[in-house]
Amino acid sequence: MIVARPEAYRQYPVGRNRFTLVLEQRFSDSFRIEPPSRYEAWDTVTAEPSRSLTDVLRSGIPQDCDVLVVARDDRLLTAPASEVGPHRTVATLRAGTGPLALDQLGSLLASLEQADPDALGRTGTALGDAVAAAGGLVLEETLTESVAKMTFTTPTWSRTDTGIFRPGAVQSAPAGLQRLDLASVGTTVTGQIAVKGWSVVRTRAPGTATCQELFEKLSGLSHYPLVLTIEDGAVTDMKATETGSATAAAALTQLFTTDPGHTEVTGLEFGINPAAPQLPFNSESNAAGTGRAAASVHLVLGSLPLTEFQIVLDCATSSLTALGGTAPLAGAGTAPAGQGPRRRMNRVTAANCGCH
Repeated sequence: MIVARPEAYRQYPVGRNRFTLVLEQRFSDSFRIEPPSRYEAWDTVTAEPSRSLTDVLRSGIPQDCDVLVVARDDRLLTAPASEVGPHRTVATLRAGTGPLALDQLGSLLASLEQADPDALGRTGTALGDAVAAAGGLVLEETLTESVAKMTFTTPTWSRTDTGIFRPGAVQSAPAGLQRLDLASVGTTVTGQIAVKGWSVVRTRAPGTATCQELFEKLSGLSHYPLVLTIEDGAVTDMKATETGSATAAAALTQLFTTDPGHTEVTGLEFGINPAAPQLPFNSESNAAGTGRAAASVHLVLGSLPLTEFQIVLDCATSSLTALGGTAPLAGAGTAPAGQGPRRRMNRVTAANCGCH
């Protein structure tokens, strides 16, 4: 039995008096709510097969309500902003598949309790200030001798998410990441970047089998690095180091051939949430989590909705420094003092699609 403790979820805005936990039917017997003093009323809604989140929101969930959705079905993980309404706060947790699915959901619920939005805000501000003062960035990986340089006139942040759930739109949890725009005018990206770690695949068409298939083919990067050569902000070549990363390289090559827009390096995403676990399925937690660093670094390829996918590739073994600097700003070498190994769930029988 997994216990949901809405009292502990500091991500929701203060002042609401009702909480609703929406469960896909397959999980309805696996959760219970610990009665909170923060809310005057709370309840659990079970979503039967084939129902969408829009259906559920229309079925009597109050407009002035905090909502947490736990589901595997894509139809329950997204809804138009017009259906959410300006006063309702809706966050979703995507479930994986296989025998560890409930363990993984328990980890995600625990991460909501442990995350401190105020601390994430301070981390995000400090990172933003450091990047602004850098004048350019260098991403370097020692083992593969990969080095890439990124220059910009003024850093532009295309996404700033410090862990707060805001009313008016469906948001994925856990939260806590920032995206530096690398596709804006005056920005250059050139060199080689080693990607290694769990990826995130986002898509403009939720529920597509190709999204799941692509994530599965990239899953070998959790153990084996792939080196991308980038010229003028686009991937021009790839070098696999092992069979696992060769599968990922073949999948990316096919995608690049189908739509060259996916070769475009559109951003660097920084995970700033130390409570978000790294999981072996297509979870936004993989992008938001810091891993073993103070802030993780991810390379972003493609741009929704211009391309079918947006691919977020972890650079877990790379270190990011200011141009001309030596102290790492994010990535390898920034692990907090005294931090031990993080628990990683590496067993998986089937990957699930994390389309949003």
